[in-house]
Amino acid sequence: GGIYDQIGGGFARYSVDEKWFAPHFEKMLYDNAQMISLYSLGYSKSNNATYRSVVYQTIEFLTKEMRNQEGAFYSALDADSEGVEGKYYVWGYDEFKNIVGKNGEFLVDFYGLTPEGNWEQGQNILHCKHNLETFASTHGMDPVWARNILPEFQEKLMEVRHKRIRPGLDNKIICGWNGLMIKALTDAYAVFTEEKFLTLAIECAGFLEQSMRKDDQLYRTYQNKKELVPAFLEDYALVISGYLGLYQVTFEEKWLFSAQNLMSFVIENFYDPQDSLFYYTDKQSHSLIARKKELFDNVIPSSNSMMAGNLLIMGSILDRKSYLDIYHKMITRVSTLISSDPVYLSNWATAYSFSDFSFAEVVIGGKLAENHRKKIAAHFHPHKIMIGSKEESTLPLLKNRIVANDTKIYVCYQQTCQLPTTDPEIAIQQLTY
Repeated sequence: GGIYDQIGGGFARYSVDEKWFAPHFEKMLYDNAQMISLYSLGYSKSNNATYRSVVYQTIEFLTKEMRNQEGAFYSALDADSEGVEGKYYVWGYDEFKNIVGKNGEFLVDFYGLTPEGNWEQGQNILHCKHNLETFASTHGMDPVWARNILPEFQEKLMEVRHKRIRPGLDNKIICGWNGLMIKALTDAYAVFTEEKFLTLAIECAGFLEQSMRKDDQLYRTYQNKKELVPAFLEDYALVISGYLGLYQVTFEEKWLFSAQNLMSFVIENFYDPQDSLFYYTDKQSHSLIARKKELFDNVIPSSNSMMAGNLLIMGSILDRKSYLDIYHKMITRVSTLISSDPVYLSNWATAYSFSDFSFAEVVIGGKLAENHRKKIAAHFHPHKIMIGSKEESTLPLLKNRIVANDTKIYVCYQQTCQLPTTDPEIAIQQLTY
């Protein structure tokens, strides 16, 4: 639909109609990060080529247009340019035809352009009603040719678009939103094993460590090195999630222990043991009359639901009963609400599903740990965590499981492991879902 930028990649903030045709053209980092994660997971289940294209194109857009030289991502691109909403993104009919030429005239129909315009002031919003291969077949074209030639036409259109006056850039760097982007990039890397995705994630995490963290305290925003504001629970929750994602695609324990240090700070400064939820601000926030707790999921998952998921994953990797106890208390606290108002607690429902479905711990020890991880991580199983090392490790699930000149894989449920295997394909068969 029009909510997706068909030429340049990336999603607009929302649609203004029920058919998802006309977007509000503003692009937010937090939306695009979550969509990268979603489409990566969708591809791992379906092998749908369009899902793969969306992931690659959206990451490319964010890298080129919303990333600073130090590796962090900016907050948003405005909807307006030259005072007109969407002017940067829409096309005149004749303008579009002249750019794509005769070999690309099929794109006029594919993207739904009309001579009178399908939107305001005779302009056209590009949108797709059909799968490209299906569209090509029904129009007497080779589907493979259509898929392969599409990037060439998109590049031509982008060359023209880049000459237009760009929408304004909100160059604030928000800590939590960058944590969400780190998680998105690790989700994409897990599925596609594209090295540049991992590089982007590591560089973004490096910026947070260098510029937005002091000891175990995070800071909310960074803009032209102005005074830093203490982070909120949302920031900690999303950064911890991103670091846990980084650990699971690299097996580098520095990311796991960095996340654990942040978790300790959050429990010490944000947790309310009386109702088993976390405050949105830390206990040092003396300027506030009252400290609120964020419960309901919105365009970004609620900070408490994110913390619940983090506690489960980290508690499982580290075998920390105290973390798992808080997770279970939080889930119990909101379980009736999840049933009655699932629309407003969708991420809570995801966190709850880990306790209700077959939650798998995949433990890989040995010199081929990274090779085996790549094969297993790309397999669709949304309720799995990856733990591993090439060398000896202090992690509980890796103790006595790393043997010289051998690599073994253990698929475990609630720390009860099936017979080990050296074959990733057998491990995938053991991942019942």
